[in-house]
Formats: sequence, structure tokens, C-alpha cells
Amino acid sequence: MRTPTSHTARLCFGLAAVWAAMLQGCASSTGGIGLGFGGGPGVTGYQEANAVAPQGYQISSSDTGGVRVTATGSAATPNERLLKIALAKAAEHGAENNKKTFRIGEPAYSTRCGKTMVSERGNTRSIVPNDYRVVVIDATFGGASADPADKPTKETSAALIAELQAEIIPPETQAALVAQLKQACGRSPS
Repeated sequence: MRTPTSHTARLCFGLAAVWAAMLQGCASSTGGIGLGFGGGPGVTGYQEANAVAPQGYQISSSDTGGVRVTATGSAATPNERLLKIALAKAAEHGAENNKKTFRIGEPAYSTRCGKTMVSERGNTRSIVPNDYRVVVIDATFGGASADPADKPTKETSAALIAELQAEIIPPETQAALVAQLKQACGRSPS
């Protein structure tokens, strides 16, 4: 039988976890708090994405028998950083599954433009859109290989994660990237 105290503690812990995830999503998209590691405020860190915080990596099975890694980043995150995030996760996944090497296909780059208007109870109002950059890679895994297209999983994962942690994207570069994505989404840069 549960005591009211243990139930309340679990409820509070669950709410705290949701609140932290929401703050992470807000920090990443607005450039305010800057949770996650590496890159600076507003730049997407090496983290798993979810419904509340859509920035980071997601991994799924691919048609090639390997995995598909999707890295979604804020408007202030360069495509090169998103590619590193996707590669790091693919390599980490291979290492976790005792695969020695991995190989990726050609990366696919896209943008996801956010809504500028929302309708609530029959009223329409303007909102600040969340625009994202997206990089998708397909990775396959294997054993030891001399082929230069096959990269070692453990070493590649460790090196890329260290790069991501140390990488700083200057504020002027972030501002230029945000303006570029606004223009790509059909909005005038402000």
C-alpha cells in the first residue's frame, strides 16, 4: 500500500523532470538559459530530443538495416554542428552494440519552419515561431575493416563528443544563422 508521502514525492519528482525538460526546450530555442553542453546559449547541445524539447538527436531503424539518426537544432545551430551530433550518436550507438565500425550515407539537410499564428477558442494570435535546422544520416555497422569509409565507433564517438563540448559558436555567427533561417522560412530578418 502506498503512503501519501511516497506518492506525493513521486508526483513532485515527475513534475520537476517535466519542468526541467521544458526549460531545456525553451533555453535551446530562445538562447536564454543554455542547457545541454557545448556551443553556447541558443546552440543545440549533444542531447536526446523528445516531444517537450525537440532539439537534439533521435535514433530509429533505417531501411538499410542500420539506424537513421535525425539531429534537430535551433536556428542558431550550424548544420556542421548538427552533422557532428548525428555522427557522434551513430558512433555511440554502434559502440554500445559492440560494433567495431560504422559507415554513413550522404547527409540530408532541411529546415522546419514554425507556426507564426495559433488559434485558441476561435481567436487567432501571433506567436514567435520556433524554426529548426535538421540533418538526417543513415548509418550501417560492421566489424573491423580496412576500408577508409568505415570509421571506428568508440574512437569517433569520444572524439566528436569532446569536440561538441569544446565548440563555441560566436554570438555574431548565431545571429547570422538565425537571420538566414528566418529568410529561408519566408520571414524578414529583424
